[in-house]
Amino acid sequence: MSNRRACGRRSALAVRGSGVPGSCVLAAGLALWLAGCVALRPAHEALPSRHTLVRGQLVIYSDFALPAHHRLVEELAALRGDLLAMLAMPGSDEPIHVYLFDTPERFRTFLQKWYTGLPERRAFFLRSDTRLVVLAHWGERVAEDLRHEVTHGYLHSVVPQLPLWLDEGLAEYAEVPRGRGGLHEPHLQLLLAEAAAGRWRPSLERLEQLASMSEMTQLDYAESWAWVHLMLHGDPGRRALLQSHLADLRRQGTAVPLSLELRRWFPSSDEALMQYLSQLAAPK
Repeated sequence: MSNRRACGRRSALAVRGSGVPGSCVLAAGLALWLAGCVALRPAHEALPSRHTLVRGQLVIYSDFALPAHHRLVEELAALRGDLLAMLAMPGSDEPIHVYLFDTPERFRTFLQKWYTGLPERRAFFLRSDTRLVVLAHWGERVAEDLRHEVTHGYLHSVVPQLPLWLDEGLAEYAEVPRGRGGLHEPHLQLLLAEAAAGRWRPSLERLEQLASMSEMTQLDYAESWAWVHLMLHGDPGRRALLQSHLADLRRQGTAVPLSLELRRWFPSSDEALMQYLSQLAAPK
């Protein structure tokens, strides 16, 4: 599935990428390049650059021509409005630079040449102090990958200090095609199967303790998605708590853990999440 996290440090940048969960790597050279280091200009020149398409916050660079109103580009642009409305967040005009490689081979060659040590992924979201970047290659799952990674960009342009679980939960929610209400069927089935086997019970407090991508398992991604889905589609009071939490993070850079607020207003949230997942899976 996905494994994406970006930290805003100029000396070292944590890299999040689509494809396989479970790792967070440091790429100091990439952070310096994003900060504008002249010594790494060859890497910049090796990026796709023949065509540029601007849609809202997105600046999309590619070596192949994309129609100005390509349906995926339209969906990514519309995703911004969906997120801002759902989360009651203000907009940002900070550019999100999306570099699209035409083949997975060219993508891998670029990474292997300039940024050795990165795990093999289909896409990455990167954040330095001054730049938001998505790297991806055009392939069968590019829509899923871009919805996820661009969501990180939209979120970080407004709320830079997102808790890891919430950042990933929102991106997992948004990687589902538009119009499906964020219902991530593989995550839903995984959680129900693990719960039935006695290997999983929800715990938002546990998720809040996760500090790096290397700690996150596929089950953690699924649970993060589940909490987000419950808060966005369950009791309206939970959505209001989520919106308030994000507003505090945006204004102050920190906030009371969301688990504490949920416990205060919804004391049986763990049980509510289990019931909610069962309802999602019930035949309609």
